[in-house]
Amino acid sequence: MEKIVIIGSPGAGKSTLARKLGRKLHIKVVHLDCKFWQPGWKEKPRDMRIDILKKLVQEKQWIIEGTYLDSSEPRLMAADTIIFLDVAPLVCLWRIIKQHYKCQGNPRHDLKEGCEDKLNLIRTLKVLVFPFRGRRTLKQKLRKFPPQKVIWLRSSKEVEDFLVKIKPHADEKRQSSKISSTVRNRQLALAKR
Repeated sequence: MEKIVIIGSPGAGKSTLARKLGRKLHIKVVHLDCKFWQPGWKEKPRDMRIDILKKLVQEKQWIIEGTYLDSSEPRLMAADTIIFLDVAPLVCLWRIIKQHYKCQGNPRHDLKEGCEDKLNLIRTLKVLVFPFRGRRTLKQKLRKFPPQKVIWLRSSKEVEDFLVKIKPHADEKRQSSKISSTVRNRQLALAKR
């Protein structure tokens, strides 16, 4: 897993999972809310968002979180892993309410500077309508990809189990890089003699 897309409803836990995966795998995390908005919640035009995505997906490794269905193709096609957080709408709604009160007055790392966390009718409706529009659209898009590329996680427990399973992979990666650097240092020392 080197190019990972995390998608799902607002409040599904995309940012949280992206941060945890980024730490475990030592991969840069990209929050699309930071890339697609200007201060004051002024959305960048679709063409500009597509250009941003095309540049991002050319990098060697990344974790991109955010749904943005109308501009999802470049990252979905470039990803080696797509994680769909298919979380119940009431859980998502509870999370955005909790997050709003937790973050009041504090900037969020996953939002563009100058964009404050808002709990309003539009955001609430996005969560409640997601299962009927966004989820259906995502399911259709994800059918195009081989099943081994798409990971469906439906609960906090499934997310935690997933994170536990990938931990050895990240540890092996770190261990092998430590071993190879040790071997490289020994070879350099021998070459200097």
